[in-house]
Amino acid sequence: MGKRNEDCLTLNIWRPANDGANLPVIVFVYGGSNISGYSADPVYDGAALAKAANAVVVTTNYRVGVLGFMNLPQLKTGSNAAEDSGNFALLDIMQALKFVKKNAASFGGAADNVTLMGQSAGAINTWALMASPLAAGLFQKAVPISGGISLASNLPAGTLPTLNPASIYLAQGNGLLVKLLIADGKAADTATAITYIATQTSAQIGDYLRSKSGSTVLATLLANGLTGSGPIPDGVVLPADPIAAMAAGNYNKVPVMAGNTADEGKLFAPFLTLLGGKPGIKIGDADRFNMMASFNPDVPTNLTSADILDASYLPVATPVTGYNAKTALLGSIFTSTSRDNVLNTLVAQQPGRVWHYQFSWAQEPAPWNDVYGAAHAFDLPFLFGNFGPSVFSNATNSTANKPGRLALSASMVSSLAAFAKTGNPNNAALGTTWQPWPKRLVFDATLTQPVITLQ
Repeated sequence: MGKRNEDCLTLNIWRPANDGANLPVIVFVYGGSNISGYSADPVYDGAALAKAANAVVVTTNYRVGVLGFMNLPQLKTGSNAAEDSGNFALLDIMQALKFVKKNAASFGGAADNVTLMGQSAGAINTWALMASPLAAGLFQKAVPISGGISLASNLPAGTLPTLNPASIYLAQGNGLLVKLLIADGKAADTATAITYIATQTSAQIGDYLRSKSGSTVLATLLANGLTGSGPIPDGVVLPADPIAAMAAGNYNKVPVMAGNTADEGKLFAPFLTLLGGKPGIKIGDADRFNMMASFNPDVPTNLTSADILDASYLPVATPVTGYNAKTALLGSIFTSTSRDNVLNTLVAQQPGRVWHYQFSWAQEPAPWNDVYGAAHAFDLPFLFGNFGPSVFSNATNSTANKPGRLALSASMVSSLAAFAKTGNPNNAALGTTWQPWPKRLVFDATLTQPVITLQ
């Protein structure tokens, strides 16, 4: 589909300005719900991390949305099982890893010491490659941050899965095909579209879909609510039940340094509607982003949580009904159960080689410390050592919190560097021993200094 619009498999490489060779390689996969994202985000600039960690840092682009994950029988040729899986995004990331393995020495990296690191959707994709037999040998360590790989059948009732069965994406593909045919006047409605499809060969339908530009496909998805995306457990690229495969020992066994933030749910406050309430944030995204862009973190402000958050969640610290409690509940049903599911599965297979951190820093100037706190993705600037510019940087980074923020970042980078080098994140900068899961290391700081504890 619109191949001319899918030329996105590019990557960026940074290395320290020294003569070092056989350096650890960190390959980062961005998030974005597997429907958006790109490696050019300033937060993902790898220069500071490469220097501080004395490592090669690679960020890679990959196809997202239906261009990255597409399950439709008419697109399957039968000649390549991997491509027939529809997991084009996972194949893109594997292709980047193959490039790194082949060329690592030319940019000072060690081909046999690659750490695959991903956040959010990037973490889901990292977990998927741990479970994929096709990714064997392409990386030696994994850093999945705020993601999981659990089907609903792996989780307690009432929680949200991080992986959908292939049937969900088959329904999406069929829905897209029907809507395209209706838009082109080849069918009047769903029933006649299904009848029309039955008169066409798979090759004809495949050619029809491939004739569509990426923009047409994406616009059709958006207009019809068909935008969900993610790895397809097809049984070839990804096992039909990755957690079951891991529990049986059928996965790529590598050391894992996983992470989550303490307030994952605060980035998804609009989805408090899933809990039966109002959206947590009462102003539109554009207004909120403009508010942050014009915010000066170093001067007193009249802005309060009430200007941003819906009144039904105030005061934020009210037990049960407050914003903190409701977003914690949202985070628990969306991230915590999937985290526990995969980490508990792994630790049974590779005890002593699974570590976990919780990022708890919430020292933003008011009211953003309440609005965001340690929200989903707020650990990324600390791991990359990049604190601006970004959509959030004016709202998060003040002169007052700079000493503690930079010191905490240095400790987190040191841990990532140690893990990428040795497979163990322990290092002197922590001031404590990071014990493997089910223990977790809490990364936090006051305005002036790190506060790192083991729970």
